[in-house]
Amino acid sequence: MTKGRPPTHSREKLLEKGIELFHQHGYHGTGLTTILQACQVSKGSFYNFFNSKEEYAVEVIEFYQALEIDRWNQEFALLEGNHFVKIRKALDHMVEELDSCRENVGCLIANLSGEIGNASPALRQAISRATSRVLGLMAEDFMICQQEGSVRTDLKPEVLAQLVWDCWQGALLRMKVEDSRAPLRQTLALLWEHILPSAAPRESDRDFNKEQLA
Repeated sequence: MTKGRPPTHSREKLLEKGIELFHQHGYHGTGLTTILQACQVSKGSFYNFFNSKEEYAVEVIEFYQALEIDRWNQEFALLEGNHFVKIRKALDHMVEELDSCRENVGCLIANLSGEIGNASPALRQAISRATSRVLGLMAEDFMICQQEGSVRTDLKPEVLAQLVWDCWQGALLRMKVEDSRAPLRQTLALLWEHILPSAAPRESDRDFNKEQLA
């Protein structure tokens, strides 16, 4: 009897464990031996799925993002209010979830960006693809917000997406350093109550918009 290809769910279990390990120890702090022991698989079984730890990390990044996007969409569909309000509610819920976690794991993509951004081209490209995907989805959300009249229209949706992403990632970093969720709450309040809502356009904002996304 031939051995055949290992079941698909085994691959998913390896990827799920990879999310956990990279959250806890980072890419460089997670050796192949650690992965094998945590997943309870042999080196041969691991290489049935992945040619290297690097390839494994790339797939973990893609798997993680797919899970997070699916989770976001499911939770978002249950929220009430206009699009702008629903985004705020969803982000507030994320902060509440972090409050219930004992570890400040943050965003895996952001964590790995700081660690392997200057690593191999494959890892760099995986991070870049993941970030671009998020920014694209955020831009679509802000376009909807602009159409409903809840968000300022003097800046393009892409600019708003970049702003929120950068602010959120910075707040996540401060959260880890300060061991506090306050930076996240402060950032959301500043963005949703002062910066993003519909307002009369400012000349400096027009210039920024023109320079960044001409």
